[in-house]
This record gives sequence, structure tokens and C-alpha cells, in this order.
Amino acid sequence: MREIKYHNGETIKVDGLHFYGCSYVAGQELMDEEMPDPMGIPLKDMKKQKGETVESYYKRKLGRELLFKKKMKLENQLSWPQHMCNTLKVRSYNHGVHGASMTFMKAKILSHIMGEEYEIDRDKEAIVIGLTGFAREMIFAENENFYFELGRYGSARSLVVATDFERRGDPDFARKYLGLKGVYTLFWHFLHEIYNIINLCKTYNIKFYIIPMLDVFNIKWYKKQYEIDFERPMFASQIKFLESEIDKYIIEGTKLDPLGSNIIERLPRGHPCAESHKLYGKKVGEKLLT
Repeated sequence: MREIKYHNGETIKVDGLHFYGCSYVAGQELMDEEMPDPMGIPLKDMKKQKGETVESYYKRKLGRELLFKKKMKLENQLSWPQHMCNTLKVRSYNHGVHGASMTFMKAKILSHIMGEEYEIDRDKEAIVIGLTGFAREMIFAENENFYFELGRYGSARSLVVATDFERRGDPDFARKYLGLKGVYTLFWHFLHEIYNIINLCKTYNIKFYIIPMLDVFNIKWYKKQYEIDFERPMFASQIKFLESEIDKYIIEGTKLDPLGSNIIERLPRGHPCAESHKLYGKKVGEKLLT
């Protein structure tokens, strides 16, 4: 058990940390040079081919899934959560998922509270929530077109509005979707989901930390990029309240210094390089040392 800093000057004792987040938590791209990305296989190449047996078809799909899981496990070991835990000398449990939304993280945490896949030991472990971008949704893959892009048929997956539809050959849909759903609604839902995670952890007496992966509270950027009017009635007051509540649980110094601001070099698809992960994990770990 290791004593580490908690909130409001308190300390807690843990022997492990569970991490939830998106590709920045999972360490996406860190093994791309050593292993080809199985998710990069074109959708048309993963469909059942003419004359292919059903057995061969499912064997090919299973092989892709197993390779992806192996690659993710290796990337987890190179990501900042592992380096943070190395600094603290505690165990790391990385549940990061590429493209994860806040709703998906909430669902994942709830499933672990219920004892599915993993079970969080409230007496010995805490969780770390890596805040991601706001334009993401959790959906259930209800047709075969989503199977290869979003996971097992019928399963819950996160959808990154800006890129997933472009990858599926429908780049205009992202713009249409944002127009239909509305940037205000997405941002509102994003902050409410973080608040829901906070209350979920409190309800089940789970110790937790929040750490932004990106500059998610950069109001000036949102105003410029999406022309959001933060002075709208009710919108303004609730956004201010939610941000102040979330602030209470952010690891000190990381709100204005997220991983996105500590990238030494970006990999081909824009993710932080291994050295960026290593240095950031050590930096965050040292913030919690007593």
C-alpha cells in the first residue's frame, strides 16, 4: 500500500489505480511500428468474400480482434498511466479505449462497480478519469456496417463524430450530425456526464481523480471554433457550476497542463509519442507523492 495525495490536503493509501479514458490513456499508436494496426484494414476487405466459407470468415474476424487486443495490451504498458504508477510504485489497470466518450467511460466504470470484467477494490484502489473531447457519443452497433468499425455486433461503442463517419466513407454526415444534434447539446451533455461520473463514484464510495487529456475547458477556443455563446440563459450558469464542481477533483496543476500540451512529437495519426507518455506519466505521478 502506498500513501498518496488526495483532494483538499488529504491522503489515501492504495496499491493500484484504474484508468479510464480514450486513446491518450490507452497509448494508441505506440506499437504501430512493431505491429500493423488491425483496425486499419479497409471495411471492404473485412466483409465475407465471395466463395469464402463461414468458418474461414469468422476465423479471420477473430484473428483481427485477438491481434488488436494484444496490441492494445502492449501499448498500455508504454502509456503514461503505467509510467505514473511506476513513479508511485502501485499497480496500473488501464481500461482506456480508442475514441471513448465520457458516456462510454461512465458505462465502463459502472460495469466494474457491478463486478463485470474487473472489480474495483474500494479499500485498496482508486480510479483516474482522463477527460476526452466533447463531440463523442456512445452507441450500440445495431447493423453489420458498424461491426468492423465499432466492434462486436450489438455491443456498445463510442463514436467520434468528426472522424468515424469520414472513415466509413461519409464525411458529410459528421457535419450533418453536428448540425442536427447541436454543439450546445454535445458540450452540455459532455459536462453533465463528467458530473454523473463524479456522483457515481461518490455513491459507491470510490476514490477518484480527474485529469484532462486535452484543454477541454478552453472557453476561448470553443467560442472561436464553434461560435458557442456561453452567456445563454441557464446554459451559462450551469456550465459555470459544472466546471467548478469538476475542478474540485482535477489533479492539481493538470487542468492547464494536460497531456495534449506536453507532446514532444506527434505520431502519424496525431497521438503522443512514447517519450511524451513517459515524461507526462512521471510528472503526474510526482504530483501525488507525499
